[in-house]
Amino acid sequence: MQNTSLIDLDIPALDYYQFISSWIYYAPEGTFLVDPGPACTVDLLCQRLREQGIDRLDWILLTHIHLDHAGSIGHLAERFPEAGIVCHERAISHLIDPSKLWEGSLKTLGEVAETYGRIKPVPRERLSTSKQIPFAEGIEAIDTPGHAPHHLCFAFRDLLFVGELFGVFYQLTDSFYLRPATPPRFIPHTFLESMDRTAPYVHRQLCFGHYGTYPKGSEIAASAKQQLQLWISVVRDHFEQSDYQTILADLMDKDPLFNRINRLEPKNYQRELFFAKNAINGIYQSFRDS
Repeated sequence: MQNTSLIDLDIPALDYYQFISSWIYYAPEGTFLVDPGPACTVDLLCQRLREQGIDRLDWILLTHIHLDHAGSIGHLAERFPEAGIVCHERAISHLIDPSKLWEGSLKTLGEVAETYGRIKPVPRERLSTSKQIPFAEGIEAIDTPGHAPHHLCFAFRDLLFVGELFGVFYQLTDSFYLRPATPPRFIPHTFLESMDRTAPYVHRQLCFGHYGTYPKGSEIAASAKQQLQLWISVVRDHFEQSDYQTILADLMDKDPLFNRINRLEPKNYQRELFFAKNAINGIYQSFRDS
């Protein structure tokens, strides 16, 4: 982690602190950035890069193209015209013409999407879907659909940038909090297969989209898979019989990792309740659609 750092992209208008971030790697051999964040934070991101003496990006890597991870990509591409942009092949059309992505984000997130800001198009010639990125001894892109159909993880040296494959993470004093990130449209077997696909890589230190890092990747991977299977089971038990609050209470009772939500700071606690509802809704809809 010596040459890698997390850049906080806080959004006071939403009371989002220590939630959205970018990862930057900088060394004599070059620089790459993982997930530039939403459009509303692009000025803050560029300011933080300047403060670290970074005036060039060789690569911008997108774990997926949800607005909180990639909403600023069109803006950033204009400011760093030398940077190659790596994304999933299923993201290409949405980055060239982000109108459907924007409409879907508004439908799912409403005012939150409006605060994130509208994503700008990216020229096709700037986009790459290479699985082997020529940087130093190489960065490997791993196909991990689930949280989104256009989700990737990136392995570099002893690091694995996991986006939201293993959910939302927070380091606590003596443990960690973890919650699945399963927004609609959630396909259980696809998500679980992607988790399995990372088995050769998870011995590395994990760098999360939300939030921070953890050195024991294998521990997180096993916990996240077990947790996801538990959430699927709990929602299945309540399908067509219970409301959100009942399902939430059952998850609090049966999932010790999610129960640690009670140890989060109040702002993070309230935000996690909002996104937990979205995760439950994704699982619920998967049963309705099957």
